[in-house]
Amino acid sequence: MKKLLLCAALMASFPAMAANATDNAKAPAAKTESNMADAMEAATLELEQSFGTAKGNPIPIFDKLAVYEFSAPTGEKLKKVFGSARPYTLTRAPAAGGMIAFDFSVPAHNYADLNEQNWSWSALKLHMLTDEAGRTMTSTGSWPVFMFDSKSGKGIVNNITLESKQSRNSDDVWIGAARVEAKSIEMSGKDKPFSIKMDKLSVSSVVEPNGKDYDLASDLRIELITVMDEKIEDLRASLRMSKLDLKAFEQLSSEIRKKTKPGAEPKLDEFGPQIKAFAKGMSARGTAIELTEMSVGYLGHRALLKGRFSLGKTVESDFKTTTALVKKMDARFEMRVPVALVSAVTRKITLSQAEKQADKPSPEAIDATVKSMTDTYVTMAVDAGYARLDGDVLVSMLDYKAGKLTVNGKAIAMPGGAGKTPAAGGKKRARRSK
Repeated sequence: MKKLLLCAALMASFPAMAANATDNAKAPAAKTESNMADAMEAATLELEQSFGTAKGNPIPIFDKLAVYEFSAPTGEKLKKVFGSARPYTLTRAPAAGGMIAFDFSVPAHNYADLNEQNWSWSALKLHMLTDEAGRTMTSTGSWPVFMFDSKSGKGIVNNITLESKQSRNSDDVWIGAARVEAKSIEMSGKDKPFSIKMDKLSVSSVVEPNGKDYDLASDLRIELITVMDEKIEDLRASLRMSKLDLKAFEQLSSEIRKKTKPGAEPKLDEFGPQIKAFAKGMSARGTAIELTEMSVGYLGHRALLKGRFSLGKTVESDFKTTTALVKKMDARFEMRVPVALVSAVTRKITLSQAEKQADKPSPEAIDATVKSMTDTYVTMAVDAGYARLDGDVLVSMLDYKAGKLTVNGKAIAMPGGAGKTPAAGGKKRARRSK
């Protein structure tokens, strides 16, 4: 579970993306824009310093965390926001013979922050069960409501649940699966009209041994996304990293967490040594990052993207410049878009435009326009070499190898190159059945 039980559960209560922390990390007299972000940053730093990477048997770590006292300055910041210098409770709970249980909780609270930011959440509860050796761990958690309201917009997350089942191996790595679900996530704008709602969202992750290395897989599912009046159905995104250098990956992740303020984007140029170590591990191990599926449904049809990325054999000179390293990258991706989806989108646009006309076109005229425009779009894509027809599906194959990019075998000029694109093969007209 690593740092999950030290600070992740605490951090999870207050999404960093909504914290609006100041971007000027080096200014000694920077103005505090969010007491919440300030308190969370101070608490996280202390937990990092006191517990490190939280390796080993988790039981003594939990016992220490249960009575942990933050420093006076951090305690004051936490008390200002949460009403307590220790905004959580962690206690031992009854368990069957040979097992040890812990209950972690953050009480319900409301807080009016600076700059008209308002936070509100119900009680977060997490139950953990481990054996006496601290080698196995099952966890279940719930969090009914979290809400953030600011001058520009507001967001609410409903009915979050968590479950995980893991075991700690001889490398002190937690093997197993975890899953988080949310009934809905809603966000809306105030100064600029905007709304988005995601229904039945789930994120699953799995860590598995692969020889001396590890595979890390994640899967995102959203049953329905509503953006204003548009509906996107059944979004799926599945990613797998195979033969992963877990130690280098953890070091890179740790450095990014330490040096990136809540709400800010990581500046990758600050993590050169860690990125270099991770890239070297990828090359030596044959690590691959596979997008097993990214698909989405719209207007009754589905589009699909899948592919694979890896790093070829490298030497030390490949890490001296970004250009040299990029040339060692291998990538192959496939995109599939049904012609029926192109037609459905075209029909939607055509009908919208027809509604604005004084003389409404007939259904037959609409059908003819949709067919003509769809045929034109498909023919243009195929003739340009950016897609081919596989039955009634447009297919694009993107390949990148040795610094050269091709789409369906057609060479594409790369930025910074000579600007010349080798001539493509003979064109084929798109043919569609009527």
